[in-house]
Amino acid sequence: MALKPVTVSQLNEYISRVLMTDPLLGNVTVTGEISNLKYHSSGHVYFSINDENSKINCFFPASYVKKLSYELGDGLQVVINGYINVYKKGGTYTLFVRTVTVAGEGNLAMAFQLLKDKLAKEGLFDPAHKKPIPEFPHKIGIITSSTGAAVQDILKIITSRNNLVDIIIFPVQVQGEGAASDMASTLDMIGSHEQFSDIDTLILGRGGGSAEDLWAFNEEILARAVYNCPIPVISAVGHEIDFSISDFVADRRAETPTAAAEMAVPDLREIREKLEKQRDNLLSGLNSKVNTDRLKAEGYMVEIRTFMEKRMAEYSHKLETMKLLLEENNPAAVLKKGYGILEDMSGKVISSVKDIKEGGRYLLSLKDGRAVFTIRDFNSEEKL
Repeated sequence: MALKPVTVSQLNEYISRVLMTDPLLGNVTVTGEISNLKYHSSGHVYFSINDENSKINCFFPASYVKKLSYELGDGLQVVINGYINVYKKGGTYTLFVRTVTVAGEGNLAMAFQLLKDKLAKEGLFDPAHKKPIPEFPHKIGIITSSTGAAVQDILKIITSRNNLVDIIIFPVQVQGEGAASDMASTLDMIGSHEQFSDIDTLILGRGGGSAEDLWAFNEEILARAVYNCPIPVISAVGHEIDFSISDFVADRRAETPTAAAEMAVPDLREIREKLEKQRDNLLSGLNSKVNTDRLKAEGYMVEIRTFMEKRMAEYSHKLETMKLLLEENNPAAVLKKGYGILEDMSGKVISSVKDIKEGGRYLLSLKDGRAVFTIRDFNSEEKL
């Protein structure tokens, strides 16, 4: 007996139920290479996954894309977990993706470069955005695992270099699923709470490990949290050869957690030694300056003394000359030679007979005294 005909929609619906209830197709894991990758404005992602001989269309819902740990790109080899379902309108089956995992070192490097290029284009690595690390911090925040060796190394270095700095440890998960979100939410919390506004510098990092172990520091959610943090961040992930996306976004990159501790705080012992050396140099320079100035002053004193002696000799000679002139022109000296001085009664010297009046009283000064007399007669015509 023939079955009653069904509509196309009913057939696709039936196939969909069969596929979703199949134990294998309802939870399938597939490996392959991504191609035809497209990001939709809704947040959904569409792509194909291929091998050498075949391909299957994939649909990555936006709700799962938010949990993605890797940047997707064409040519990336991945492992996908999801389920097979039917796109009823088109009558095609699609792999609905739950998770995407990158496989192998080469593919991890490719995913790393894809995200690095994306964030670089957005300006997250721009040097102009990077904040300076305070030279003399009062409080340091450490974001890392509370049980790892990194936190102990950081604490040891900071306390040995500077015992005046306060330290706050923010324990977080540093590897595995959810690690990036944990670190990102911690950064957001620190940056938004007033109680942590006095933190001068944050150290974000962990010790060494495999590329997979360190991958949380390569996730976009953490990169954006580091970029948006108002407090300067030092990224210290793994060893010297390890580079993470967080290193590029952070305000400073330290090669190791130990190097981050050295970068975050000054060494008080070195500062003290530098100050003592500067003090000694200043004292030495000051003494040298004093000695040089003293020698200059002594030289100036010799010059001044020589100059003063020369001027004193000149003044003494002038004084002696003036003394001789005064002595030669001293009226008393003239009187001693037998001459006299005739003055009227007001003291005016009479130097001409024309100034003499008959009957006038006059004063005559000689070497041994003075005499007052009256003129009875004189002859202004008589020549001596």
